[in-house]
Amino acid sequence: MHIPKTLNIPEKNILIIGNRSYKNLGDELILLGTVKLLIQEGKQITIAAYDPHWLKKFFSTFIDTTEITFITEIPKGFRSWIRYIRQGKLKERKLYRKADALIIGWGEIITEENKNAYRYRLISLLPCFRKPRYLMGGIQIPKKIFNRLLFNVLLKRTKRIFARDTESLHELKQYGYTNAEFFMDTCFFAYPRKKMNNEKWIMNNVKKYIVINLNKNAEQFLPEIIQDVKKLYNQWYAVIYVPVAKGKGEKYDDMRYVHKIQRWAEIKDQRFSILDREEDFEHFIKTLAQAHLVISSRLHLFLIASFLGVPTKVYPYQKKILKMQNIIEKL
Repeated sequence: MHIPKTLNIPEKNILIIGNRSYKNLGDELILLGTVKLLIQEGKQITIAAYDPHWLKKFFSTFIDTTEITFITEIPKGFRSWIRYIRQGKLKERKLYRKADALIIGWGEIITEENKNAYRYRLISLLPCFRKPRYLMGGIQIPKKIFNRLLFNVLLKRTKRIFARDTESLHELKQYGYTNAEFFMDTCFFAYPRKKMNNEKWIMNNVKKYIVINLNKNAEQFLPEIIQDVKKLYNQWYAVIYVPVAKGKGEKYDDMRYVHKIQRWAEIKDQRFSILDREEDFEHFIKTLAQAHLVISSRLHLFLIASFLGVPTKVYPYQKKILKMQNIIEKL
């Protein structure tokens, strides 16, 4: 399966919206990979984010951010609008209008599994609604009439769709939209795997361990994950937990499952640890690359491990995981 490495976007000044930076590893790496591709093509880049200051600081450990403009995303709720106005963010709208084109990208960006997906995408476009746009990620054709109306509005000025799976391409074609092409989830470009493959690892006497993760959406799989972990732990594997998402609220706080897994799988402290990917990303990647197995309910932990050649077991709480499993198999 061929993986394109160049985005077919002729415009120079690009605004990226939709990668919200709620301290979610998947969103961050999708965005980072996209930015790296645009830098290679000499684009001027503006990024709208939930927390632009944190995102700039995080990205500065990977790339030179001095030429990238970070602005605050358009609020989605009443209280966030009040905060947006009080912080003087209204003046940033002119930076939205300066863009020649937009990229709307954030994993499974159009899906009824997220009830607000269509409305949120359109709200994000308010200051620059008439600009040409490109969609990037997973697309699921809506079934509800109102969502189809919003989807058609979104498609109206969309010049091209970069779909990360072949099922999305097929559904778009069936829907009558043909200006779409396959483009791998851009987390593929976020980290130089060649560097990883060229390094010589000292594998002798390395402690055996597995890497695990769980999130709110996949909570129904907790008993099965406990059984997986307990079985390997009893075979003398250490257990490393990765909080992929570290934001606020149940859906964005993976740390809430640390003690449940440790207690229910009867894991002792000396063979259990937490791996913070935000603290040292290089160490995170190296640790992940040498794991015996990665057990995850987060799509992008599964993807990164797969790109590194690590055996994985993923619990598919949403259709997007099944679609990307199919793409990995084709690769």
